[in-house]
Amino acid sequence: MSSIRTLLIEGAFVVGILMAGITTAHAAPLQAAIQSVDPRANMKIESAVLVERTEPDATGQETTKLYKPTEVKVIPGDKLVFVNTYRNTGGAAVTGFVVNNPVHKAVTFTGVNEDWALVSVDGGQNFGKLTELTVTDTASESDDAPSTSIARAAQPSDVTHIRWTFDQAIASGASGELRFSGIVK
Repeated sequence: MSSIRTLLIEGAFVVGILMAGITTAHAAPLQAAIQSVDPRANMKIESAVLVERTEPDATGQETTKLYKPTEVKVIPGDKLVFVNTYRNTGGAAVTGFVVNNPVHKAVTFTGVNEDWALVSVDGGQNFGKLTELTVTDTASESDDAPSTSIARAAQPSDVTHIRWTFDQAIASGASGELRFSGIVK
C-alpha cells in the first residue's frame, strides 16, 4: 500500500475515533454525574469536529474554510476545530455548569478560544492556565544509570484535557459554543 493511501486511511481512522470520543466524553460523564432533579440535566451538548483549510477563492485571495471530516480527506498535519455547542433546554437557569473535554492522543492541542478555559497536562487530574503549569520529564543517560526528572514549563502539546467552568448562570433557552483547536499527529 502506498504511503499516501496509508496516511489517508490513518487520517480517516483518527477522525472516526475523534468523533466517537468527543460525543462519548460529554454524554456519559455528564448524565451519570447529574441527578434527574438537578437543572444541569437540562443542559444539552453537541460536539463536532471541523477540518480547517486555507484555499484560494474565486479571486485568488486566500480564505479559510471549515469542512466536515466527511467532506475532505483528513491527513496528519491537518488543522482541526472542535466545537461544543451547549443549550439550556429547561425552564430554569443553570448554575455550576462545567464542561470537560479530553484531547485525543492523535491530536496536538494548539489553542482554545475562551481565555477563561483551563487546561490539564496530567490526564485531567489538575487544571490551570497553561502558562502556570509544569511537566516533569524523565530522562536516563543509559540503561545502567538512574533516571533523572526535569521540570519544565508546560507546552500546548502537553495538554490532555480542557475545562470550561461557567461562573454565571445560564438562562433558560440560552445557548453558546466552546471551541478549541488542534493538529492531527
